[in-house]
Amino acid sequence: MTGDRPRIVVCGATGQQGGAVLDRLLAEDRYDVVGMSRDPDGAAARRMRDRGAEVRAADLADTESLRRAFEGAAGVFGVTTPMGPDGKLDTAAERVQGLAIVDACVAAGIQHLVLTTVLHVDDESATVPYIASKREIEAYAAAQGVPHTFLCPASFMDELGGEFLPVKRGTLTGQADGDAKVPYVACTDIGAFAALAFADPDQFVGRKLNVIGDFLSGDELAELLSEKTGRRIRHKVPPVLAMRVFAREWIVLRRTFEGWGRPPYPDVMLESLDECRRLRPDTLDFAAYVDATGFTA
Repeated sequence: MTGDRPRIVVCGATGQQGGAVLDRLLAEDRYDVVGMSRDPDGAAARRMRDRGAEVRAADLADTESLRRAFEGAAGVFGVTTPMGPDGKLDTAAERVQGLAIVDACVAAGIQHLVLTTVLHVDDESATVPYIASKREIEAYAAAQGVPHTFLCPASFMDELGGEFLPVKRGTLTGQADGDAKVPYVACTDIGAFAALAFADPDQFVGRKLNVIGDFLSGDELAELLSEKTGRRIRHKVPPVLAMRVFAREWIVLRRTFEGWGRPPYPDVMLESLDECRRLRPDTLDFAAYVDATGFTA
């Protein structure tokens, strides 16, 4: 590290979003990049060091450890998670993380907090628990006067084949009815937009930016995957009754997606998609994501 370049601290540097931001900032080679880790001696931390990042120990729920990690930095990338260690929603813990990040930014005199939150589409969606918790964190950051940019990402394309968008035995299990369009973004693009915000604070401080790369239905995604993989992929969604038993907290999110995803589509959804493509013409749509990752069903 040079010591004379702006220092950016990346929270969640071993996760999907933080990892993408870390990769992008290191690739741009214009910052001293610090990755945060609860285990600075672990394998993930060693990999960050090998790529050229400094590693600092901190816990997202501990304001003082965050303040120490943020010391000397110009910017912070902040991310919170609504999922507890047991895989269940824990929005109370997420609020603690978000407020701790903001308080530590205030204490450390951070000049620019780029905070990833959640799509802003309508007020009704604030009834979704993990949307509500992220909106509260946004409001707190604004009230504390931290110079900020809120990146508001869609669902992750990176979940394709994973827990939240599995593809098994020729079946794609989606998040909403097959005819309802769902907004998606690749985590690499979250990293790219974060880097864009850090590079141009005059344009981005004080802004909320919905980060969307594509807006397509489960049926359209299944057709796309069939074309790309050469295998017939069909779409299904779990019955509501089963969700009431096994995943009750996700029913509200499903209904929200289905409300957004049928005509007339929310103006802000289409406008945000256009804005992302204007700011970064190489923002990935789902077809480009599948090509880039070499996904096979």
